[in-house]
Amino acid sequence: MKVNDRYKQKYHANVPSGWANDPNGMIYHDGKIHFFFQHYPYDSRWGTMHWGHFTSDDFIKWEEQPIALRPDQDYEVICGCCSGNTIEKDGKLYLMYTAAQPERQRQCMAVSLDGIHFTKYDNNPILTAEMLSPEVSTRDFRDPKIFRKNGWYYCLAGARIIDPAKADKIAEVTYGNPSDDRRPHDNQVHHVLENPSDLAVLGGDMDLLGYGNMILFRSKDLEHWEYLGRLIYRQPGFDEEYFKLDGVYECPDYFESNGQEIVLASPQRLPKMGNMYENQHSVVWIAGEMDFETGRFHMSHIQELDAGFDFYAAQSMAMPDGRQVMMAWKEMWDRDFPSREDNWAGTYTFPRELTWKNGWLYQWPVRELEAYRKNKAATGGIVLHQGAISIEGISGDVIELDVELQLQDAKKAGLKVFAGQEHETLIYYDCDKKAVIFDRTHAGIHLSGVEENTDIRTCDIEEEDTLRLHVLLDRYSVEVFINGGRYTMTGNVFPDPEDTDVEIFCEGGSCAVLSAVKYDICVE
Repeated sequence: MKVNDRYKQKYHANVPSGWANDPNGMIYHDGKIHFFFQHYPYDSRWGTMHWGHFTSDDFIKWEEQPIALRPDQDYEVICGCCSGNTIEKDGKLYLMYTAAQPERQRQCMAVSLDGIHFTKYDNNPILTAEMLSPEVSTRDFRDPKIFRKNGWYYCLAGARIIDPAKADKIAEVTYGNPSDDRRPHDNQVHHVLENPSDLAVLGGDMDLLGYGNMILFRSKDLEHWEYLGRLIYRQPGFDEEYFKLDGVYECPDYFESNGQEIVLASPQRLPKMGNMYENQHSVVWIAGEMDFETGRFHMSHIQELDAGFDFYAAQSMAMPDGRQVMMAWKEMWDRDFPSREDNWAGTYTFPRELTWKNGWLYQWPVRELEAYRKNKAATGGIVLHQGAISIEGISGDVIELDVELQLQDAKKAGLKVFAGQEHETLIYYDCDKKAVIFDRTHAGIHLSGVEENTDIRTCDIEEEDTLRLHVLLDRYSVEVFINGGRYTMTGNVFPDPEDTDVEIFCEGGSCAVLSAVKYDICVE
């Protein structure tokens, strides 16, 4: 396909052509960073899934490798080789992935000697819901994440759980076809009651598909698996919506940071709670403690991982130096994709280091970015009264920007980026709301979606006298790290090519610009 590069980013991973969505696995292997992703190479829309593959030395420059998995087996027809993850064993790379069909989802394995070319197991699928437990919906069982602990291999997967005592009241029917913009497993098959009078048996308004959850298995050899149980169970102090999810906790991930166990997951259709979960689908981090005998995860805190517009299916990897690095799909389901007309769609967040400190999961751009900084411009000690200023040398659309503001008596204070004659993207603190606002109302091409509001996102933060905004801009990408990475907001905007101005502004009073630093990011 002929590709128009007008929206291609400079220092983020982009699909070369066609379609890309969920990260499928990140791993450091044989001296290289490997990044796999859901890919349809023949159109800029979702299609039967393949696994794309990039490698890198530094998370910045990515080299395209041959497609790792193609849907060439009977058990992969319709949906293809869907999301999963990667692990190293005895010097070989193993990919575990979901073979998704409308009526059932099963897990398969492929292996590689050189990290590039993969061979599927003859005895695939190796893990099915039917084999393991009647409480797991055969329709929703996907996105395996394999990790090692205490001499075992563990597999974490997203699922729906049906009460076994009520499962015989449920029958499966298939209806409809997926639209171009939705994955087939979102709307093809439902568990329904054989008789409407059975509704009372199932508890009235129970989601008849089962409630979203995550499930845990273990194995000694990566082939023979034992079902342990579900992670999510009702706990006091947590909203019931977490336990009655009308969807799946997709793309789960598990790691430890500074002694704290963390689970990442992407819950579908998690209802809005205050200013959290404003998107149709979300990503959360959950701190707690895993019971590796029962599969239960004893939660101590749950929090939205990114409060912006375009962030889903986050996955992480361990680096040899001890860092945990995460990337996510920098798009959102059920939204517009303006680059489709250019024969490509799908980008990824800049890699982020995840660190547990002071009871919170912090995110920060990987330090490798520092090697690509050029043309530093800096200022500080400016007091701004009701208005906006441009600072010489601080502008651009492929830049890293770090600004610290003393809020004083301003009602609003922050940044305008990708600004021009007609367009601007706003990132600012609202004193009344005690929140950072990301406003793309006038950013350029309007992006519509299933949400009522696709223009403004709100991130509640602790009230402080100063605000630090660390911002990565890359052609049409905005990633905001708030107060040292305690919070983040990510979104795509589509301004005109000449919209490269940056301004600092305040309203309703005064603020001080304690410091403002800009670097051009030069990759070529």
